[in-house]
Amino acid sequence: METRVKLVKPAVTREQVYTFAQGCIERGEPECGAAAVICFEWLQRPENVIAGHVKWSGYRTGPKPTIRIEHHKTGAVVDHPLEERLQTGEVVKFYEDAEAVLAKLTRRGVPMILREVENGISKPYSFSGMQKIVQRMRKEIGLPPIFTLDACRHGGMTELEEAELTEGQGRALSAHRTRESYAGYAKRTEARMLSATRKRHAHLLANEAATSVQNEQLNPVQNESREKAG
Repeated sequence: METRVKLVKPAVTREQVYTFAQGCIERGEPECGAAAVICFEWLQRPENVIAGHVKWSGYRTGPKPTIRIEHHKTGAVVDHPLEERLQTGEVVKFYEDAEAVLAKLTRRGVPMILREVENGISKPYSFSGMQKIVQRMRKEIGLPPIFTLDACRHGGMTELEEAELTEGQGRALSAHRTRESYAGYAKRTEARMLSATRKRHAHLLANEAATSVQNEQLNPVQNESREKAG
C-alpha cells in the first residue's frame, strides 16, 4: 500500500508580512496588505477575510478593545484582545503594527475588506481577484512565490509554536475545534486568550530586543575593522 505524505504548508515570516503590507499601501492596494496582516495576526482563513467576514462592527466596538474573528469553517467566534491596561496605568497594545495597517483602509461598508466597483458602490473581492493582486504585489515588492494569504495564516500559526504557547493557549487564539461546544469553550478561555496574547507579544518584544543587541555588538566590530583597514 502506498503511503501518502502530508505536505507541509509554506509559512511566511512576520517581517515578510509587514514588508508586503507596507508595499501594498504604497502601491494603492491597502486592502490586500490588510488581508495578509489579518491572516497572520488573527489567524483568519483567507476565504473568510476576502468574503468580508472581518467587520468594522466587530473592531473596538464592545466594552473591551477587541477584534472579532469569525471562523465560518468551524463556527467559532473569537474576540482577540487588542490591548491591556496595567495597574500602573500604562496601556500595552498587542497589535500596534497591525492596527496601523487597518488605519489605512477606507471604510466602504461594514466589512473591512471591500473593493469599490464604482463611485459609492463597493462589494467583496472574488477569491481569484484577490489572488491576482497578491501575486502582482509580491512580485513588485520582491517577495518569494510562496507568499500567499494562506502562507500568512500558517506563518501566524508557526509563530504561536515558536512562542512556546501551551496547546490550550494556541487553540484559544486559533479557534481550532475541540470535542466541546464552542459556547462552553469560549467562556472558559477568556483569561487564557489574554494570557496567550501576552505571551505572544512578549515573544515579539524579546526577538526585537535580541536583534537590537546583535546590531549594537556588530557596529563597533565593523568600525574597528574599517579603522584597521584605513
